[in-house]
Amino acid sequence: MSSGKRATGRMWSRAIMGGLLALLSGGQALAKAPPPAAEPWWAHAVIYEIYPRSFQDTNGDGIGDLKGVTQRLDYLQKLGVDAIWLTPFFPSPNKDFGYDVADYTNVSPEYGTMADWDELAREARKRGIRILVDFVLNHSSDQHAWFKESRSSRSNPKRDWYVWKDPAPDGGPPTNWESIFGGSTWEYDKASGQYYYHIFYKEQPDLNWGNPGLRKAMHDVVRFWLDHGASGFRLDATPYLFEDPTWPNDADVKSGPPAGLKPYNSNLPATREALKDLRKVLDSYPGQRVLLGENAISTVADLRRVYGAKGDEINLPMDFLYKDVPTLDAAAFKARIDEAELGLDGLPPVFHFSNHDTTRQRTRYGDGMHDEAIAKLTGAMTLTLRGTALMYYGEEIGMADLPAATLKDFPLGPKRQVADKRDPERSPMQWSGGANAGFTTGAPWLPLHPEAQTVNVARQQVDKASMLAWYTGLLHLRHSDPALRSGAYLPLNSGNPQVVAYARVSKSGAGVLVLLNMSGQRQRLSITGWPASRPQAGDVVMASPAAGAANLVDPALEHYAVQLVRFSPASAK
Repeated sequence: MSSGKRATGRMWSRAIMGGLLALLSGGQALAKAPPPAAEPWWAHAVIYEIYPRSFQDTNGDGIGDLKGVTQRLDYLQKLGVDAIWLTPFFPSPNKDFGYDVADYTNVSPEYGTMADWDELAREARKRGIRILVDFVLNHSSDQHAWFKESRSSRSNPKRDWYVWKDPAPDGGPPTNWESIFGGSTWEYDKASGQYYYHIFYKEQPDLNWGNPGLRKAMHDVVRFWLDHGASGFRLDATPYLFEDPTWPNDADVKSGPPAGLKPYNSNLPATREALKDLRKVLDSYPGQRVLLGENAISTVADLRRVYGAKGDEINLPMDFLYKDVPTLDAAAFKARIDEAELGLDGLPPVFHFSNHDTTRQRTRYGDGMHDEAIAKLTGAMTLTLRGTALMYYGEEIGMADLPAATLKDFPLGPKRQVADKRDPERSPMQWSGGANAGFTTGAPWLPLHPEAQTVNVARQQVDKASMLAWYTGLLHLRHSDPALRSGAYLPLNSGNPQVVAYARVSKSGAGVLVLLNMSGQRQRLSITGWPASRPQAGDVVMASPAAGAANLVDPALEHYAVQLVRFSPASAK
């Protein structure tokens, strides 16, 4: 690693990567993991995403609420998560179910009150659980008071808080740009004779981060939630804060990059500066507040830039590099992992499969026969890698997407006025085998999965071989084992294209070998890539299916098997 690159990482990042490179070079030095106090809490945290609308309803209206999250904090503490990320719970017309914010500093009545938020923050803090608020910083709702003022006249002081442009010479939109959700990015306002810009729905006008008044107002929103106990924010749609000021037409609007990766509307230099300013607001607060950011990137080099040249922008850019691996392809996954682990100058990568916009991993990778084994495998991969891990509610019990037939037969109504293609991954949490799976005493806003009677928390809590027990064990191991908590990542070669192999190594030289068979057949391995001090023996600490004695010389794995093998320096020959 060059001295220039070393200067970009934090002290703990430099130590991890420097030790790892020494290890890979064949020397005896192992990864120099710093003392725990040197690491920010989020560098190895497990952050659990909650879609509040579908988590737990406490008043019988069929919509989850903040009191429901508070009610389930003991469950989350026992599971072992470090923080929860709450998707938007602000007042909203719900064109995009909360991602069209009508008031940034309040709680929507369907989710509760500010008093409910304050109680949730207090109770979470008692249990050692931090809360990240989903901050929609690119756009607001067209029903926000700011936009109502902005569109009221061209001379309104808030006119420039949004992006307004005159029509093109032919009277049409200023450019031919397309929205991520389809159609033009421009909406004509007849009253003022101008178009406003929206990269998403027309009901989500883009904010103008180049306006000092708007930027100050958004910084004040951040301070509001930090003052109310938030430990940080998940930033929505960060790449789109600025556009090319020359507003060029798109010569490849149909055949070029997708709408969210255009050079004129994503990741412009001004966006980097705005994120640095936002980061300064968080850094002015105690307690290692954090920014978790949604990004639009296609390479690890692009991902590295999102952290900031000096690590001074987004603390945890979300890594979407798994999205282009549609099947259980061991070689493809290993390549993505190695790129992220070794290509970020020691900064913590963020690994995840599922979220509120993405098909659940059990549905995405399941084969209909070995779904549970495959879900255990993907969970193990997420939770044994270096860096920060994201989980999506219900992942820990193996929830799947709602079947199309179940949604088709479910009527629309006041709580769900339009069908959304993302509804399948947003179904209510399956707490029990009782009525409405314990989610609500009323009529749920989305249907329960047909599997809810057999796939639920209550049933799995008494089954030591359940998915929930597997995840709870993984989380406990991740927190208690020094190698999995903050050790270096050691890329290994399994000698078999169907199997992923890597190790995590602590500063003492002890570590955990991770073996993942991504095929439906038994596979033999010949592991290479160890430094001179290769371990010869170890103990299986977790396995699916259950395994006996570890074999590091000539191991074999059953179909879709996982083995985590702890080794120590004393086992090295």
